[in-house]
Amino acid sequence: MRLAPLVAAGFAMVLPPVAAAPPAPEPFELDPRLELILWASEPQVVDPVAICWDASGRAYVAECRDYPYGAGPDGAVGSTIRLLEDSNGDGVADRSVIFARDLSYVTSVTPWRGGVLVTAAPDLLFLKDTDGDGIADVREVVLTGFNRGVSDSLVNGLRFGPDNRIHGANGGNSGVLTSPKRPGHTLRLGGDDFAFDPDTGVVERTGASGGGFGLIFDGFGRAFTTYNIDHIQHRYLLRRHAERYPGFPPVDLTESISDHGEMSRIFPVSQAQTRPNHPEQAGHFSAAGGLGYLDSPVFPPDLRGSVLVGDVVGNLLHRDVVNGSGPGFVASRAPEEAAREFVAARDSAARPVAAEVGPDGALYVLDMQRDVIEHPDYIPEVVRRQQDVRAGEDRGRIHRLAPKGFVSGTAPKLESLPDPALVPHLAHANPWWRQTARRLLLERSARGTVPAIQELVRTTPIPEGRVEALWTLQGLGVLDVGDLKALLSDPHPGVRENALLGAEPMLAAQPELRSAVLDRLGDPEARVRFQAALTAGAVQTEFLLAPFRILMERDVDHRWTRRAIYSSLDPEATVPFLSALLERPPFHNGVSDAHREAVAEVAALAGARSPGIPDAVGKVIVLQAAVPDPATRTAILDGLADGLLRSGVRPDPGSEARAVFVRPSWEPGIEELRALWRVTQALGLPQTPGQLAAVDRAREDVTDPSVPLETRVAQARLLGLGPEAGVTNTLVALLDAREPLELQRTALGALASVREPALASALVDRWRRVSPAARGALLALLLDRRPFHGALLAALEDGRLTVGELNLDLEQRRRLLRGGTDDIRERASHFFGDEEYGNRRAVVAEWMARLPERGDPVRGRDVFVEACARCHAAGPVGHRVGPDLTGVAHRSVEDLLSNILDPNMAINPGFVACTVETDDGEEVSGLLQAETPEAITLLQAEGRTFVFSRRSVVRIESSGLSLMPEGLEEGRSPQDLRDLIAFLQESR
Repeated sequence: MRLAPLVAAGFAMVLPPVAAAPPAPEPFELDPRLELILWASEPQVVDPVAICWDASGRAYVAECRDYPYGAGPDGAVGSTIRLLEDSNGDGVADRSVIFARDLSYVTSVTPWRGGVLVTAAPDLLFLKDTDGDGIADVREVVLTGFNRGVSDSLVNGLRFGPDNRIHGANGGNSGVLTSPKRPGHTLRLGGDDFAFDPDTGVVERTGASGGGFGLIFDGFGRAFTTYNIDHIQHRYLLRRHAERYPGFPPVDLTESISDHGEMSRIFPVSQAQTRPNHPEQAGHFSAAGGLGYLDSPVFPPDLRGSVLVGDVVGNLLHRDVVNGSGPGFVASRAPEEAAREFVAARDSAARPVAAEVGPDGALYVLDMQRDVIEHPDYIPEVVRRQQDVRAGEDRGRIHRLAPKGFVSGTAPKLESLPDPALVPHLAHANPWWRQTARRLLLERSARGTVPAIQELVRTTPIPEGRVEALWTLQGLGVLDVGDLKALLSDPHPGVRENALLGAEPMLAAQPELRSAVLDRLGDPEARVRFQAALTAGAVQTEFLLAPFRILMERDVDHRWTRRAIYSSLDPEATVPFLSALLERPPFHNGVSDAHREAVAEVAALAGARSPGIPDAVGKVIVLQAAVPDPATRTAILDGLADGLLRSGVRPDPGSEARAVFVRPSWEPGIEELRALWRVTQALGLPQTPGQLAAVDRAREDVTDPSVPLETRVAQARLLGLGPEAGVTNTLVALLDAREPLELQRTALGALASVREPALASALVDRWRRVSPAARGALLALLLDRRPFHGALLAALEDGRLTVGELNLDLEQRRRLLRGGTDDIRERASHFFGDEEYGNRRAVVAEWMARLPERGDPVRGRDVFVEACARCHAAGPVGHRVGPDLTGVAHRSVEDLLSNILDPNMAINPGFVACTVETDDGEEVSGLLQAETPEAITLLQAEGRTFVFSRRSVVRIESSGLSLMPEGLEEGRSPQDLRDLIAFLQESR
């Protein structure tokens, strides 16, 4: 049949419709007001991990080509610094030159004096091109001694700081630093970040490192950093403040500020990948790094001031909105990003590792583009053998993120501007311009601009500009008292805060600043009062006791303000300050936990400083005896004991203090007696008959159900101080789910001080009898002591425990596999390795190989209803007995299949089946859903509950198995299981 005659005769041929191909999904999900364009890609750039721009607007990119081992396949180092330019202003890089090569593990880069400073462990280098060919011909070591190790813990994060020094993040990797510019000088870095002067090589520890990859400052110089699973942290105190006087509390100076969890939930849109080491981290921050600060005038106002954190495993860029909270900050998700990310890539090889605002105001997102981003040290060997850990080494992308329709414009040429023309840029809306102008003015020693800068301080409406001007004057050595006094009264709290920092080194020589600084202790803003307390440490002590007491009363609920006071409190003033506090009713009456914590902390400070103040301990003991509130007396004694233990000395408290211990009118409660006993132990005083009698009373009380729970808990804490042989069995007997959970936990805490070898076997024997909620602490007690490891493995060997019910994570397994003796390592290897273990690994592997690539979530819902819904919920379907399976899209197909087919491979303690036996012979099995001091609730399939009085229970014992039975695959096809997984991954 020929087509033409049929058409001519009026016939129409009907062809089957061709289904239109669905549009390809966008490669990124992001704010609809914004767009990403590809600014540079391979071969222009490879393995980018950091970027900066010089004063001409040229980009220098650190290319960590050595990842992950620090050297290429031939063992030679191979990291590079790339010079990129957009020479024609079309918004895309078109010139690419390797500026420097053969560097070791390059992680960060920042401009300095016409060149760049680069971290390349073990060195920190200065590189410069002096002949204009785009290739560095100067290569100088500025600092050396940084340790090399796992790549995300290397030195990184170089930035020109608010104090005119270059700051860097240590990554928690330690090192002993030296500089060719300062022969003979060394600095042991420890766990701190650092700052240095590149011209002189003078380097200083700044404060506790977050331990990760990235360091930023906001517009007022506050430092934020990150760690793999703790994505946003703030550095509260500088090391110089914490170490100004001895005895400062042993607290982390850098602390998480996230209000949505430290290991926060994230929302990738890439295909879920199996986590080979920590499957529980899937869908949560596990590789946070590369912070950025989005403060650019080209972005919508609601996005400005955000902190950005990449997660290279999740293929995304997360945004936190940071708001002040007392002396610190709280980082929150924006409401519109409650369940999505600022930028999320569908490409599972996209690795957003850095985000920087450029001279044009756009945000440049660096994508390292590696197929495998987990460091090999953390990949189980059996998995690592199947991977090419360098796959993607020839790729790299830099994306420009900006509002739709944004045009970059021409590159800045700040280096060609005369000094006076740089001054207005100190108040530019883009922080890159402000900081670059300040750096250039300082590099040029442009003192002729001082009058213009002082005028800028008085006239610019931009508070960040006033801060830049302040630090420019300071860097030029011309910051005077008049400037500081004006800035200390500035209407913006961030400016006042910086003025206090600027005044600090001048207070000793400029006493007229003292009153202006002390006035800020009464500032309306808590953050300014906090900084004033730190700065006031340079003021003579006699001026501080009264204002510090007033500040403590006002800000007692702010623990960081309390710590700022302690950092500035001269040792000789410690006991007088405690005495001054105790004269105030809120403190001697203990009206709140915060008031009691405050006096305990000052008492601890006195105890820690006792080597230099011999009579401090006796005075504190006498002071507390006059306090009317027993809880406050207890807090002071506990604090004093803590401080004495920190000091490592045992001073004689004196006869007046000894008399306090035996005064006839004193009838201490249990907690006060325990605290007093801690002090006498710390002082090395012998046990008294009264203390031994107290142990006997405590042993009776803790085992008597008729005694109030509060008393039993207090007595259990006291037993932790008693003679080991007399109390261990009593405390172990409390590790029973029939006992209130609080009592079990207290007993475990008390047992932490017991060193009897027999304790290990007793703890193992109690595993299945203790409440599931207490098992984490029990396991920690067994793992924390190497002599206990043998008893734990013996229980696995003879079947008293199963590997699954221990639910060991990678680090816990490695403590047994790599620590201790050869015998322990060998025995542990029979039960698990680095890889995730399981009871049915062969079954899982067989079914995984048979699963179809895709499943049908509609058919999968039917499988779920038939096989799972009696004990699990997914969205609106099912019962919440076992783990809620709603929102598990972040779990990979392999993860979900493993949990379906091998439910006992690693069981959360809360979902281990328990059997309850009552005194009338009834036995019921289920999950231990809830506990109160009076009752226990078991939960069974379909949400059925059983409530038992604790008095009626004669036995509670774990089965060691999940409530979910093995064998769900029986009678089902591979398509059935793939459909079920598809349903679970789409459940909301």
